[in-house]
Amino acid sequence: MIGYCINKGTCKLKTWLPVLAAILVPVCTALANRYHHRLIRFYRHRFLGWFKTCLTGMSPEERAFRYVLTNSTHGKPESVLSTLDEWCGKYECVTSTGPAKGQILESVVQRSGPVRALELGTNCGYSAIRIARLLTPGAKLYTLEQDPKTAEVAEEMMLVAGLKHTQFQVITGSLCEVIPRFKKWLGVETFDFVFLNQGQGADYLKNLRLLEEERLLSKGSVILANCITCSGAAGFLSTVRGDPHYRTSFHPCPAPYEKDIADGMEELVFLKNDGKRN
Repeated sequence: MIGYCINKGTCKLKTWLPVLAAILVPVCTALANRYHHRLIRFYRHRFLGWFKTCLTGMSPEERAFRYVLTNSTHGKPESVLSTLDEWCGKYECVTSTGPAKGQILESVVQRSGPVRALELGTNCGYSAIRIARLLTPGAKLYTLEQDPKTAEVAEEMMLVAGLKHTQFQVITGSLCEVIPRFKKWLGVETFDFVFLNQGQGADYLKNLRLLEEERLLSKGSVILANCITCSGAAGFLSTVRGDPHYRTSFHPCPAPYEKDIADGMEELVFLKNDGKRN
């Protein structure tokens, strides 16, 4: 009796398998075609990075820095950046900026000509090098990184690129704790340029509001937000684009080292006179 039930169940399963296959195969194929770039990115930048970290005990930023030390011309920002581009393109991505966004970033920095610049999210130091190398004499970049180990690598990367501590300062700590102390710690009144580069946009609005509350923005301050096509930045975009205190513009570009994936950056100009909305 038991054998008969098993055989009967097996027969039913065999009958339904072609039906399930006919339904699932087209669905899986469509999903694979639509999201194959994201799957490849996840495999390259997440899974392989995690596996290499477990294997070597080194972070992705440390591995990239070792490659830069061996293959770049020290003291030359262009060489360090191109070597990082080579590493990110061939092995694993350690920056959310890359060449196409880097050109937009540099164009905005050159146009705004900041004396005091702020970056939220240092990562490996790639975008910080692009910003700091364009600053005029006497100007300075302050770049915040929450992870101490990553901040240390980024600082070494910037020094290898030939930048001096008079041109930049890497600050470690929680953004919500550090930003309110800027005026007291560093004597900085306002920032002329701010690069939002942390995470995938989820905290952009919170950090922007914090900069406003601390009166660290003045009329004409330029803010450039990275990775704004990510779902986490949707709330930020809808808010600032409808905010009369800002003039906004969108800069479309491909994702870093992924020409087939659309990305972009949002530029904001603060319009208030007193640096605070209320």
